[in-house]
Amino acid sequence: MPSPLADRVVSHRIPEETVRQQVLSIHRDVLAHSIYLKEPNFKSIHPHDLEFLFSAYDSRFFDGLCRAALNGSKIGFRLAPRMTRTGGATTRFRAKTGEARYEIAIASGILFDSFRGDARPVSACGIECRNRLEALQRIFEHEMIHLAEQLCWGESSCAAARFQEIAGRFFLHSARTHSLITRRELAAESGVRPGARVGFTFEGLRLTGRVNRITKRATVLVEDPGGQRYSDGLHYKVYYVPLGSLEPVG
Repeated sequence: MPSPLADRVVSHRIPEETVRQQVLSIHRDVLAHSIYLKEPNFKSIHPHDLEFLFSAYDSRFFDGLCRAALNGSKIGFRLAPRMTRTGGATTRFRAKTGEARYEIAIASGILFDSFRGDARPVSACGIECRNRLEALQRIFEHEMIHLAEQLCWGESSCAAARFQEIAGRFFLHSARTHSLITRRELAAESGVRPGARVGFTFEGLRLTGRVNRITKRATVLVEDPGGQRYSDGLHYKVYYVPLGSLEPVG
């Protein structure tokens, strides 16, 4: 028998103007109640803010049925500065006893890397975002659908038609991706990209190498006879360097 949450998720329809009003109301409530989020382009954030968003969205859009469907299972909220591509992730963990717990993680790094000065416009879930709080809300809405699907059917995929239909009906989302500014994009603007030759200082020594990967930091390969041998036949030592410490060479 379908659960009350499943019934709501598959059939509930909300007028577009009501969706916009409810989303704006949550936006205002966050700014009014959060210790950290005091302005739309907030400078700090706490996991308690994610918990507040969960309660607000569950109440206004799901009639409290997400929390009810948890049925005592724990749900945690985490800020993930090392997530550099995806905006968020919703995960179900299953213990050996069969007990499930859930976690919603939000990529805080890309929120803070966006909306700086004259940075380019960004969007999330197909909706243009004017500030960090709007982007956070769009990402959190996306994760709420993942959670609802996991609670109802044990699985969730934002590439699936069901997910996209629910996202459009509940939150007016027209895409499942974001265009927030990533560390890789910021690095590329200064000439630091995978394959680029860069210089940096390590323990007083000036080293030169090639960028192998960019996440929160850059992975730089420096030729060294004592290093690991790679597929090109050369030996390299690996350094993890803050992006701001790199300078393009040549």
